[in-house]
Amino acid sequence: MNAREPHRLDLSIVPGKCLGWFRLGTSIWDVINSLRDQSRSMPSVDFKYSEESPLSIDLFISLPGNGMHLRFDAPTQRLKSIEVYDFSKVRLAYQDSEVSSSKVVPNCLLIYEIFGPTYPGEFDPEKKEYTLNYPIAEFQKYSLQQNFQHLFGSKGVSFVFPIPEEYLSIIKTSADLPLELPDGTSPLLSHLYIYHGTSFRSTIPPPLIRSSNADGIAASTEEVGEVETVIAKLKHGIDVKFVSALTKIVLNVTTPQDLLVEIGAPLRVFYKEEDKMRIHSEENVAKAFDDVENAGPNAATNGIDDRSSADGHPIDYFYNYFHLGFDVLFDGATHRCKKIVLHGNVPGHYDFQRYKRCPYKLTVPQTNHDTNQAARFDVQDEDDEEEGILESLISGTSQEKYITGDQKIDSIYELWGQPSGRPLIFNRGSSGQNPFGPTELIGYDGAIFEIMKNRHIATITLF
Repeated sequence: MNAREPHRLDLSIVPGKCLGWFRLGTSIWDVINSLRDQSRSMPSVDFKYSEESPLSIDLFISLPGNGMHLRFDAPTQRLKSIEVYDFSKVRLAYQDSEVSSSKVVPNCLLIYEIFGPTYPGEFDPEKKEYTLNYPIAEFQKYSLQQNFQHLFGSKGVSFVFPIPEEYLSIIKTSADLPLELPDGTSPLLSHLYIYHGTSFRSTIPPPLIRSSNADGIAASTEEVGEVETVIAKLKHGIDVKFVSALTKIVLNVTTPQDLLVEIGAPLRVFYKEEDKMRIHSEENVAKAFDDVENAGPNAATNGIDDRSSADGHPIDYFYNYFHLGFDVLFDGATHRCKKIVLHGNVPGHYDFQRYKRCPYKLTVPQTNHDTNQAARFDVQDEDDEEEGILESLISGTSQEKYITGDQKIDSIYELWGQPSGRPLIFNRGSSGQNPFGPTELIGYDGAIFEIMKNRHIATITLF
């Protein structure tokens, strides 16, 4: 390679699956952490989101130094499409063939030779572009595995070629492949898209499935342990539905040993050294407010020990599961779960990217409730009945109401009424340390909601 030539990122194309290590379905939390680890090969990263609607308008990560855009589904924060727009900054390969490199300039003829036959392309006369699509089924047409059945009919990779003005009329009436122009040249590739969906303009994240080596991609331990849904219930706890397992974290019941066995060790353990909200103890729910701030990566140890405060009282401690999107607070004396903090990983929040987004559904009871207090939940005595309710919530067939992470606090007000007492102002550090400004803490009997200026729910503390 010429010493003056900029470094090219070396990536392999797997249609409908990934581009190198950029795998469709990966959370933005995992992608940003990986970008940090590879900052030398990816010198600049731009993150774009809507301040007013960060959980309904797609999120974008641009890599201008590598000629790429990554598009994430806003509610789930999972990667749903990959775009390459500058082929001078990447080396692309498909199986054993070079698609783009310092020696190879991609055009329509080359793409057709490498990827093989497909359906006639789509011509957009307004944009003057010709798009060649390769559905995922073309690459897996003989696969009858159950895990791949949902892929059929979806497109996996698209190639876009600008058409010179003088040849537009010819392209409109031509169905020939590969596409060649009257001057003997073939249109040059301008954009490549890898995605899951009906087209690169209408994409969705792929469903969460167990990793398989059958498609030639190494299984990921993070994908095997991916959280599918978290069902949260006031005065009870949460049901964490993984792709391959179900874990229940019950208030005043679950112990650290339970979590170590069922979901593994936390990434960090945080010990509460003080109760900053003790001054508000005259309010019924204000005792839980300090945990919104104490839960987090500010200070941590890597083990559990019985610590005591200066006055001899046992110190409570958090299990921080940053990669799962929640924290669990244990009582220092009983070592039982006393609070659970669910993190929305909302862009524009002080804690954005410290936690993976928790895909929670906070269930709303079907009982009459006072407008000044949150409703309570009756814990099911029958395991079978509770499992049935859980499965119906996960599948979306339940008739029960619930609050999801992409809804605003107004939904809480509509269902539960206004909370008792005024909101508390929660400010983390000076304006220089926290450019996003303060949030509000709103309390109900059983839950504390941290609310951003755009009315989105940043965290929920269950107690």
